Amino acid sequence: MSKIEAIKKMMYAKSIAVIGASNKKGSVGNELMQRLIDFGYKGKIYPINLNDKEIEGIPAFKNISEIKAEVDMAVLAVPSKAILGVIDECHSANISNIIIISAGFKEIGGEGVVLENEVVKKICKYKMNMIGPNCLGIINSKTKMNASFNPTNPNDGKIGFATQSGAIASGIINLLHKKSFGFRQVVSLGNQADIDFLDIIEFWEKDAGVEIIMLYIESIPNSERFREICTRVSKVKPIILLKSGRSEMGGRAIASHTGSLAGDDISVDALLKSSGVTRELYLRDFINTAQIFNNCKMPNGEKLAILTNAGGPGIISVDTANDYGIQLAKLTENTMTKLKAILPPQASAKNPVDIIASASLEQYTNSAEILLKSKEVDILLVIYLYITVKNDVALIENLEILKKKYPNKTILTVFETSKEFYQKFAEMNSTIPVYNYTVDAISSLKRMIDRKKFLEKGTQSPTRFDVDKKKVEAIIAETKQNNVKTLSTFQSLEVFNAYKIPLAKYNLANNFEDAKTIANQIGYPVVLKISSTKITHKTDIGGVITNIKNQKELQYKWQELFDKLEKNNLTKSINGVVVMQQIDGTQREFVAGVVKKENIGNLAMFGMGGIFIETLNEVAFRPCPLNLNDAEELITSTKAYKLMGNIRGYAKADTEKMKEILLKLSQLVEDFFEIIEIDVNPIMIDKSGEIFAVDARIIIK
Repeated sequence: MSKIEAIKKMMYAKSIAVIGASNKKGSVGNELMQRLIDFGYKGKIYPINLNDKEIEGIPAFKNISEIKAEVDMAVLAVPSKAILGVIDECHSANISNIIIISAGFKEIGGEGVVLENEVVKKICKYKMNMIGPNCLGIINSKTKMNASFNPTNPNDGKIGFATQSGAIASGIINLLHKKSFGFRQVVSLGNQADIDFLDIIEFWEKDAGVEIIMLYIESIPNSERFREICTRVSKVKPIILLKSGRSEMGGRAIASHTGSLAGDDISVDALLKSSGVTRELYLRDFINTAQIFNNCKMPNGEKLAILTNAGGPGIISVDTANDYGIQLAKLTENTMTKLKAILPPQASAKNPVDIIASASLEQYTNSAEILLKSKEVDILLVIYLYITVKNDVALIENLEILKKKYPNKTILTVFETSKEFYQKFAEMNSTIPVYNYTVDAISSLKRMIDRKKFLEKGTQSPTRFDVDKKKVEAIIAETKQNNVKTLSTFQSLEVFNAYKIPLAKYNLANNFEDAKTIANQIGYPVVLKISSTKITHKTDIGGVITNIKNQKELQYKWQELFDKLEKNNLTKSINGVVVMQQIDGTQREFVAGVVKKENIGNLAMFGMGGIFIETLNEVAFRPCPLNLNDAEELITSTKAYKLMGNIRGYAKADTEKMKEILLKLSQLVEDFFEIIEIDVNPIMIDKSGEIFAVDARIIIK
């Protein structure tokens, strides 16, 4: 039985054995029984208890072997030390699907780790399937199955929620019990010793009852599988994810800028973005975003109209929309004329539309309809403050009618009113999302617009280029033979040359006569750079000399360079000096690179370069292999992108060529697993807009 088939049998179980069922109030075994009974589960329940003849009025069995009927799933709530024996009993009774509620496994370390490993061995040996251990259980609202010890039964809805934390599951179910949406299925995964959240996502991919996926996770053990599954599933069902542990930074690579900037959470964030996953950092935003995805249709466009009965909140909404890059709809004269006809003279018909504090229910409703009917508005944000007239419940009811009348428009609201409204709202089964604060509404809307853009991009395959792989193979083989891990500057440039990455003209000089010949061939001005497999940052020891204008200066600077090397006992640490064309007339410097991250794989980077790269930290990351969309997002998602436009006489840079550089770097690391870090810093743009890589560092295993 595959994992997906096993999860389906568990989620739609027609018979459940509760091993460790109890009549003792407050015990986990009793709570499991109570939840199954109270929620209205229609299947067969088989309580297993050594002493009691019945549990909560249901006949009990001393042992699982006494049950003569088929059991789809067993829920285990026994001491951890008894688990191995119970698994043997389940196997003997032909029960292949189990949920281990019990704690006392790897989460406590030491003996718990050993015990969990033994459990996994048995599960594999018997070809069983397991959720847990150390979990809350599972819930299917459609079948009224609450096989958990969570005290609250969730509202039925279209959300599937999988979580590594049982407490988070319980808290969210309790929080949302009075909200206008619910959960179709909830899975508490615990330690994920067997079935993990990716198995659950694949199951929900095929379950029509689940239309939105929410995830709370603490780690991503297999980034390649994560990206493959989530990229596929997120095309048809939104995935909203909250990941904890983002403040913990892993070990930083010190040899390259790319490695030092690619912190653990930055790597995870890049993986999530490339997979189409909507990430939230806080529990409040996690719930808010779920609310808009649950209750709103994807807007056809992105233009927002704001309707308010108070000027201050309207202005705040405009500022917030601007912060999130959401466009305000420019209302036509025709639309504003219609609004003015129904509003008092003091009202403002411009966006935001301020209908003032004394606005009647009719004015609110008619104004909303005028805006929804207008072609220039895609999204309507309605702000209501209880000031003079209390129309909150009636306004929501009217907006529900308008939502059905204009199904292609998106409506969301911010209500600042009395607590009585929220009590009534919980009973209304409304499909209009209601927020307490403007920022919650706008940030949720931004998530929906981002998803819209993700879906519009479609699926692309990684771009491949015709390159000289044999040349790179020879360079890497030579480096390995010399037992070093860092390619010299010249070797790194030669690798880039083999992959047709645009470079400033260069060659390697072993003495001054070589340097003079190369400089004459390239043309002055030139740059001198030491080439070494041992010196990481050349500028720190004065190993880079720029803007050498003629042969006389070249001779002087050559001597100056070697005097510095000799003074610092570094003469033997270099294998030559790169003489390179000076790229003049620009301060536009960028950085690109790739770093291999544990559990993530190859991660490409682009951003603002130069010597202040780590100080400014204006960079973006995406997992490899890159496609054209990934390369474009890398370039456009940082402020560095603005430097590529027409600035003070500098021509606009060739962004297509910059994309090619990123795509070729991605291909390079995919072609050669030995490469663990690449730094291209800086990439320079001259006055004419031409792009040149002028320095390189490559590190191999």
